[in-house]
Amino acid sequence: MLAPKLLEFFQELERKEDFAHAREVSLKFFVTGADGLLGSHLVRILLSESAGVTALIEKGSRSPTLSGLDIQRIEGNILDPETFIPSLKGSDAVFHCAAVTNQWAPAERTWNVNFFGTKNILDAAIREGVSSFIHIGSAGSFGFGPLANPGDETRPFTQAYRGIAYHESKRAAMEHVLERGAKTGIRAVIVSPTFMIGSYDYRPSGGELIKQYLLRKPKLVPPGGRCIVNAKDAAKCALLAFKKARTCDVFIAGGHNITYFQFFTKVAEIAGIEPPKRVIPKSLVYLAGALGSISRLKKKSSGKAFDLKFARLSILDCYYSWQKASDELGYYPTPIENAIRESIEALEEFGHISNARAGLHSLSGPHR
Repeated sequence: MLAPKLLEFFQELERKEDFAHAREVSLKFFVTGADGLLGSHLVRILLSESAGVTALIEKGSRSPTLSGLDIQRIEGNILDPETFIPSLKGSDAVFHCAAVTNQWAPAERTWNVNFFGTKNILDAAIREGVSSFIHIGSAGSFGFGPLANPGDETRPFTQAYRGIAYHESKRAAMEHVLERGAKTGIRAVIVSPTFMIGSYDYRPSGGELIKQYLLRKPKLVPPGGRCIVNAKDAAKCALLAFKKARTCDVFIAGGHNITYFQFFTKVAEIAGIEPPKRVIPKSLVYLAGALGSISRLKKKSSGKAFDLKFARLSILDCYYSWQKASDELGYYPTPIENAIRESIEALEEFGHISNARAGLHSLSGPHR
């Protein structure tokens, strides 16, 4: 038993020495999805490490969150390796953040980007001799649980997410990365954030949940809840994984397990509007979802209509533990109030809401 432990100790020591030496000569990182919610934070964190950053940007993207940063921008497409392979050469690590996260997106596009795009990036990294591949997965690849017993990295994929292209494609991509990491020797590590909100959310993605609440100001909110994390914290977890993780390690980058009622109450408090009054009974949520599904079948609703599938999801207790990341990486999330405030500021900054329209107090100033 002693020999394996000694071997593991010296391997860990070697990783730390390699990283310290790499800091002296300046690391070179290749980041996909660099202008997204998590990627925008990650790029800044990597720059703070005195690293060189090459940012792969989708052709035609405005990328306002990367303005003024000292990075190399490359316009390319992860489905077309010839557009990014020349820029990948010489990288010390790839941080693969690019993904389709919109659950209403066409399933074919979701699978193409989330699975085949990941395969393309990983294959190129292996061919070019990149030593580390940090894949940004999804906590939804693991089973969730109630507050008393939240999900973790050991839970199998849940039946509730079967048939949802986003969750199934992210799970398949994670399994592929782990399989290739075990066979090829590239240090493949998975960092799986829970639901992210925060600053630089210009499209928006996770901030859409807050945006809709602020614009509609509903008195009733759905039952259930989820684990919500500041995208900045998830990005820090990705760097910690690069510094400390072993190949084929998997970590959930979680934040705060919170019911929707508690979450929207905090949103209302920070925004200075009336909080929700009560939780909608599950039966009414199902009824609204059924009506949405009927409307969709009659082709009277848009692709983003609230249907029975999303009604079922909205009542779930989707809670996760980030204990493994804490124990092995030294990861700790910041207060959820920070994430909410920064998300609202981003929604204002990028014109998705306004003080007058949403009834908000000004949130600019010293909060960030």
